[in-house]
This record gives sequence, C-alpha cells and structure tokens, in this order.
Amino acid sequence: MIIKNASESKALSDADKAELVAQGRFLRGMVFFDQAKKMGRFVPLKEVLSEADEEKCTIPMTASVDESYKHVIEDLEAGVAGLPVSASAGLANKYAAEVILSRACLQAYAYTKDQTYLDKAISAAKDVTEKCSLTDNYGGMFNETDATSKEILWGYYRLSTNSTVGSFDELIRIYPNISADDCAFSKSPQLLANKNGRTFECWGIYWPTQDLVDNYLVTDEATGQALPWYETSQYKSNVTSLDPSSVTQAGQVDAYNRTNGEPRRIPTLQDLLQTNAGFPVFARYDQLKAGASRNLSQLMYSKRDARFYTSVVYDGATWLGENVELNLGGNISAGVRDKEDGGWYNTVSGYCWRKNTLESLSPRAFYSVKVDMHYCIARTGEAYMNLAEAYLLKGKTADAVKALNATRTTHGKLAPSTATTEEEAWKDYIRERNVEMVNENGDIYFSYLRWGKYGGHANHGRPAGDIIYDLDRPTYKIEISRDRTKLLVGQITLMNSASRTFTAKRYLFPIAQGFLDTREAYGLDHNQNAGW
Repeated sequence: MIIKNASESKALSDADKAELVAQGRFLRGMVFFDQAKKMGRFVPLKEVLSEADEEKCTIPMTASVDESYKHVIEDLEAGVAGLPVSASAGLANKYAAEVILSRACLQAYAYTKDQTYLDKAISAAKDVTEKCSLTDNYGGMFNETDATSKEILWGYYRLSTNSTVGSFDELIRIYPNISADDCAFSKSPQLLANKNGRTFECWGIYWPTQDLVDNYLVTDEATGQALPWYETSQYKSNVTSLDPSSVTQAGQVDAYNRTNGEPRRIPTLQDLLQTNAGFPVFARYDQLKAGASRNLSQLMYSKRDARFYTSVVYDGATWLGENVELNLGGNISAGVRDKEDGGWYNTVSGYCWRKNTLESLSPRAFYSVKVDMHYCIARTGEAYMNLAEAYLLKGKTADAVKALNATRTTHGKLAPSTATTEEEAWKDYIRERNVEMVNENGDIYFSYLRWGKYGGHANHGRPAGDIIYDLDRPTYKIEISRDRTKLLVGQITLMNSASRTFTAKRYLFPIAQGFLDTREAYGLDHNQNAGW
C-alpha cells in the first residue's frame, strides 16, 4: 500500500515519492526475508488486492528457496538505492538497509550457493564499515545509557507513555523473582537491599549458558593474549583441575541445608539424572589452590572481554543496585527459592542476562513499572561481522580477520586475533559473532543454520547440510561453592533439556499447515517443507 499510494499520489514531489517507494520496498523485502529464512517459500504478494480480485488471490507460492531470495534481494536492493544516507531515529536509512541486505545475502548464499550473493554481501557491508563508525560504549546501545548511539543505524523506540516492564520479554522474562524471605531461608550471606521494595519481582525464564560465557575471552596477565578463562596463566597458577568424571554423588562438591531443612547441593540429584550420555555429564571440576589471593569467581570473571560485563550477570556483579551472588546459596542463585535446580523464575545456569535490559528502573523490576525501551535493528558492528563471514567464504582469510578484529578490539577491548589459517579464522569468527551479536535479532540461531549449510570449518568439520553440532548437544551451567574454592560445570538437565536433537528438516521451519490446507481446498499449491 505504501508503494501504490506513494506512486499514485498527486500531492507528493517526485523525490518524496521515490523515498517512500524505497521505504515500502525495503519493508516488503524484510517481510519476504523473514519468511524465506524461516520457511524457505512464501506467497510473493506484490500488489494491493481487494475482495473483488478473486483470480489475483490465487498467487502461487515461490517454487524454491532460490526463487524466494530473488524476491528478497530485489526489494532490499531497491531500498538501498532509494533510501537517504541519514534519517530520524526509528526510520531506516541507506546504511541500515545495507546491513539488512548483507545479512540476507549471507542467508541466501547458504541455501542456494549462488556466489553472486557473496559479492553483494561484501559490497553492502563494506560500504557501511567505510562510512559508519563503531562506538566505544557497546553496552549502552542496548540499554538506556546510549539509546541513540552513533553506531545504531536503525532502532525501534518505545516510550514510557505506553510501555511497561511487562511489555517486553527482554525485561519481564529476564529479571528473576527473589524475595527477602527467599534469601533468609537460603542463608544467603549477602541479602538483597530491596531499597525500593522487592528489587526483583519479574518472571525470568531465559538465562545465558556456560557455553556462551566460555566465548568471552580473558586477557592473560603475563602475556596480554586473549585466551579462554581456563587457559590463562593467572587461572592455571591458582587453580587445580580435577577429574570431572569423579563427581558421582549429590552434594559431593558442596552441600548445606536451608532453614527448613531442604538440601542445597553441588551437584544436585537432578544433575545426575536425564543426562545426555553422548557427552560428559560434567565438563570441568576445579579447585582453588591453598594460599591463592583471589577466589575462583575473581579469577574467572576478571579481565574479560568488555562485552561480558554489559551482556551477562555473573557471580559478584552489581545489578540494579544490588550486589548479586550466584554461588551456592547466593542471593539470586539457582537454589535460592524453593527449587534446588532453579527454574520458577530464577536462573538454572548460574547466570542472568544483562544485554537488552535496563540499568535503572524506577522504582524496581516489576511488570507495571513504566519504561522507555528500544531495540537495535541494524548497527555497524553487524556489518563487520557480515563482511568477515563473506570474506571467509571467499577464501580471503586475512581480510576476514581484519574485519572481525574491528569489533573484537573496539567493543571487546581485547588483543586482536592473529589467526592465519582458514580453520583458525573460522574459530575466531564464530566466537566473535557469538559475543558481538548475542541476544540480538535472533541472529545466532540463524547464523548457526548458515554455518551448518556451509559445513567444514563452520560446523566442526562436518559436510555441508549435516547435523549442526552446537544445536545437537547439551548446554552447560556452572555451580560455584559457597566459599568459591570449587566449581563444577555440568549439563543443564531440567525437563530433559540435555537431550537436544537437530535433524536436517530443521534447516527450515514448517509452513503453517492450516495455510496449506486452505490452499489445497482451493486447488492451489500446498507442498509442505521436507520432513515436516
């Protein structure tokens, strides 16, 4: 309707018409892209229909994923060509359209193997990286402290006049629900201050995993290198790694009873049940050496990638004015409420989300509290990620490493990657995208689908289109003892969640069966995606 009405307007100037048509085509391209990346095929509706247009309502679905992406890219390119280079907050500009275009081109290449999509992705992403800058305040882009950051090319903004904590899953489903009594019953050493009433009174169900946290590298105090936390010199010199397979009994690592006699243990009984037998039940079991000047949490969580502190709430962090503890018995730990393994609105992984939440809530985290809230739809950081991926697929390893190092050094404050081989570069790139784009636009899930379609170094050496390793294995959590001298990393097993399976049919979602049934009733094409 935007395209039709703008084109037919007698009041608008030619320039205004062209910009509005470009907006319309760009938005239509985004709708088509959403359908293509999820279902593969869709009805490419490109005209306004009325009830009288019965024959026109029999538009066939696209015959293939390849045809679908031709519609997607055609519309997105029209948006890039016709949108202005700057626009008001909340409106897309040319550079935002180029970020979306590069995103769509990567997905299109993954599913079609058409090399021209890689050239388009590089061209679009490179234009953004050459014209737009990165911010030093990564976390501020995702909360209220820098909502109109120079790096945000397109954002979606909601004002407190009609928005509350309960309006957003990123708030109501992230903040936990912890009372003063919960902490008292669990003998939490650090009680919640609850200065403005109950600080945390939401319905959290989403939690970062230890797998994600492992991606945030740590600066080695001896060498300055960026390494996994358990490989740094400061960790190795202060911590002994024990055999995780030796942990076989509930409470073997640490245990105590709440005031009502309920046990709180590491591991819990549930940790030993419903495990995925194809993977280690416990991946790490570490103990602090005698005489160490720092505890395990301090050793693990110091000198991390700067994005860690603005994306994840960890043991010893400050959050909404509270000094939070996530070790056994801690004030927002897994067992602080009435369920030993967490759940029921508090963490099951040993972490909480910070990215895309708000840092200051007046008065507290409660469903009816009014808030300003925004999302980043497109930003410069993603352009660097898309550019790096396209270069890797072109075999241009040095160019890819240069692109991923832009966000790694600016946002992460880490030493640059020194990868020289294709395998090393893919490893560093996948880690970088995981931390740069986490909890943002569903990016990581669809990235893993692409990487599975590529195969090789992008999916643990597996053939293209094979089972995606990282979506077919259990996720892990961390449990830290009360005195922070021991830790255990084990499978998350609640509700049989360790038995995740990925099959090839999941490279596409099913097309809604009711939609297909209706088309069948009218004699129209109605083929379901393979496997569904």
